[in-house]
Amino acid sequence: MAELLNLLGIGFSIWMFVDALRRKAEFYWYILIILLMPIGGFMYFFFIKLPELQAASADGNAMPAIPFPMRKGPSIRSLQAQVQETPSQANKLSLAWALFEDNRVQESSDIFSACHQDDDDDPECIYGIARCLSANGQHQQAIGFYEKVISLDRVFRDYDPWLDLSFGYLQNDETNKALEVLGKLVEEAPRVKHKTILGRCLADAGLHDQARTVLTEAIADYEESSFFLQRDNESWVNQAKELLAGLSHTLN
Repeated sequence: MAELLNLLGIGFSIWMFVDALRRKAEFYWYILIILLMPIGGFMYFFFIKLPELQAASADGNAMPAIPFPMRKGPSIRSLQAQVQETPSQANKLSLAWALFEDNRVQESSDIFSACHQDDDDDPECIYGIARCLSANGQHQQAIGFYEKVISLDRVFRDYDPWLDLSFGYLQNDETNKALEVLGKLVEEAPRVKHKTILGRCLADAGLHDQARTVLTEAIADYEESSFFLQRDNESWVNQAKELLAGLSHTLN
């Protein structure tokens, strides 16, 4: 039994190490995963991999909307009590995100803005403000905040601000800028998910030849990846195949 658990721990750590390589994670993650096996792998999963899986499950199609997920974890009332008892930046931000997820955008925005005044280079505060602006349809105002987050931390929240930024440009009828952001994202992190999203946007913009190229690459990347990565990207490669099939029909 102990040997089986050890093998499972090693397999899990290898999965996380390969995932870190593909997403070009910070170097210290490689050290943690290897030296603290299997604990390092679980740390990577909960801090890096799990947020991506949760985001993927919230994404219905390619481009991210501004979702309000089901609340999980401490209740808003308990978080408010926690802030009153210990008004730290971390506790305030936890409350702000809980309010945002509960669709109480204005209350959330007020807290993010107050935290931003205390630390104007905290990407968590800036990202929170941007999400609130986007949720209120203020996409033009949100764009600058997303750009600021990316300038402070290019891999913040596993590249979510890049997707939010491109979504903001699309909502603002600036398709070329959205495509530019997604193109840079694919260069930065050439994942099946990112290529599929770029392919969809290229197809929507009428750039069918470019869309076919990107979607074909996404499918090839999926087929060459490990079983674990294929399992994570199955929904994205299915979207890529559907998009590619639709583009093929336009030739007929």
